[in-house]
Amino acid sequence: MRPHKTGEGAHQEVSQHFQQTNMRNAEVQIAVRDEDQEAVAHTRLIIDDFFKSSGDNPCPDDTEAESLEGFGRRIPRSKLAPGSPSNHWIFGSPLRHGDSRSYEDLHGGNNPVYRAFDPRLRDFLHAQFPAEYLTYEDTIMVETFQCLYISYQSREDWRNAEDILRCNSNWNKEGPRYDCIMFNSDEPGVACARLRSLIRCKLPSSRIVDLAVVNPMKISKWRPKTVWDGCLVYEEGKEFSFLLLDYVIRGALLAPAHGARSTQQLRYLVDGVDGDMFLRILNATEHVCY
Repeated sequence: MRPHKTGEGAHQEVSQHFQQTNMRNAEVQIAVRDEDQEAVAHTRLIIDDFFKSSGDNPCPDDTEAESLEGFGRRIPRSKLAPGSPSNHWIFGSPLRHGDSRSYEDLHGGNNPVYRAFDPRLRDFLHAQFPAEYLTYEDTIMVETFQCLYISYQSREDWRNAEDILRCNSNWNKEGPRYDCIMFNSDEPGVACARLRSLIRCKLPSSRIVDLAVVNPMKISKWRPKTVWDGCLVYEEGKEFSFLLLDYVIRGALLAPAHGARSTQQLRYLVDGVDGDMFLRILNATEHVCY
């Protein structure tokens, strides 16, 4: 059993609060976030006690769900250690480990995700972290994964929630499975993309950077014959882009849009997956509430 340091739980909680601040006057922001979470927890206790007393428990698997959160799972050990324990994501199912050039040489010929992989990766990292001063001679170690556990705070009841996303070329020997994500973007509206690779990089400075190769989706002007409030149609992207995991919000479900031309790969964003997704779409589109 791993020994725990004194106050380790409290330190981790404060660290997680600090990551959500703007790094200025952080003590006040941490105190406000802590008060908000205490109020939410108190409210949830009152609601749970009410349902228990009435003999109706709408969430019988809450305790079980909490025990299954990604941070409590036994994740296979990866070659490259995570950058921070306070990240809201965890990689699972490690696949391969090597340097960026060997990845391009090994996979670039038959996998478009890794074509010109090394120069594209260096350009991206240089743009995101200019202080690293990456040169052509520097070696960037990378490790790929096939599973992503992404944690977020639900807008339905403010509890912690988690999505398990797959990025696998042969899922259970039944063919490829590349799940979709919702992420923060400078563009207005809801930004979605399809995962194509999950990568952890170790820079020469020993800095760890977690990122994904994605196919960004564009909002399509095409509309079905029956249009509903908040209808969002996306077109599958063909370009490959790097995306820092810091910007990923949660998983997203996009269903094929029937009725469009066969040459178009259009998909509906499904807002009825859960309450959190419905509220996120509601706040980002012109929903009409009756």
